[in-house]
Amino acid sequence: MNKDYVEIDGKEIRVFQICEGDAVAAEYLEDAIEWYKDLTGFDDDELYASEDIEIYDPEKYVRKDEDEEGRITVKEIVNEYWAGKPFIAVTTAGY
Repeated sequence: MNKDYVEIDGKEIRVFQICEGDAVAAEYLEDAIEWYKDLTGFDDDELYASEDIEIYDPEKYVRKDEDEEGRITVKEIVNEYWAGKPFIAVTTAGY
């Protein structure tokens, strides 16, 4: 069975699908939710309930971006962009 996280500097980074459009990379779900709410101004009722939040498989392929052809794994995204704080790793906004 694959791990549901990417290990970086001893930390387990997961990508949480916290709402319909965005998935956030963070060490903990609570951090992902608070960071995203601060970023967007969303309320809890605009996000998935904690029990409904899914974790992306790090080996899953997603589109690189809307302008660039090709695919990249969630693990590659986390390895490239993790800087010690949450970030939007996968988005469907604009699609």
